[in-house]
Amino acid sequence: MWTKYLKYSHLLLILITSFLVSCDKKEDYRIKNLNHNTLMILGHRGMGDHFQYPGNTLESILPVLEIGADGSEMDIQITKDSVLVIFHNEILDNRTKCSGKIYDYNWNEIADCNYNAIQSDVKIVSVEELFSSIENLREYYFSFDCKLDADHTNDNDYRRTFLLAIKRICNKYGMSGNVFIEGDLGFLTMAKDLGLKNKGFLVGFYVNDAVDNQIFGIGASVNTTYDTIEYAHKKGIYVMMWGAKTDIGNKQALKLNPDILQTDKPIPLLMLLDRMNYND
Repeated sequence: MWTKYLKYSHLLLILITSFLVSCDKKEDYRIKNLNHNTLMILGHRGMGDHFQYPGNTLESILPVLEIGADGSEMDIQITKDSVLVIFHNEILDNRTKCSGKIYDYNWNEIADCNYNAIQSDVKIVSVEELFSSIENLREYYFSFDCKLDADHTNDNDYRRTFLLAIKRICNKYGMSGNVFIEGDLGFLTMAKDLGLKNKGFLVGFYVNDAVDNQIFGIGASVNTTYDTIEYAHKKGIYVMMWGAKTDIGNKQALKLNPDILQTDKPIPLLMLLDRMNYND
């Protein structure tokens, strides 16, 4: 009896979802932006904060590529021996079975560090491990949200080391044009001085600073005003938007005409725009 009930409940859910998606398509979600009027879709830390696996892991990033997203945003930190690690929090405590800050370790000391997750054996991962795991890597785009160690934020030698590590990994995999760097003005200016070819996104609504310093784009939240986005576009500045944590957040962002959107709900967004890959 319960099996039959669950079966019909599941069918009803599918029908309701299909109906809602069909209703959404009656609205005009066409976008006008600098990216050839096409939205670049990046998963936020992979499949988003509500996914069954922790974000910033292989288990979260690889699936978002398979379902049709253009790539993924991810948080980047650096170890003492200059290995780039995909991890958000300042310390490993609570999120993992390890403790301390990533910058206090060499990579081989934390490479086997597991997340505190329902699933066993979900490890923290380096950018090297991610890039080497992806077939047709150059088909995808990644945004590096660079999480500078709090004790070294204003240390120019540390910042230089961080940026040179990004330069090395991008040169190794031919990904300079496919990896964006999010950061403050000083960080992005230093990146240009060091010869990095990556597109920089200035965090905040600093359109004029981006123009004056020839920064490619700005990073903005879904709460940014339409006028701000329009002003950025008039100045030739691309807009990468974050904070789309729900279906409503996705739709709110679409109406603002960003060039790139980081979303925690990639599946409904891809379905809404008829870009979902069902083959995998």
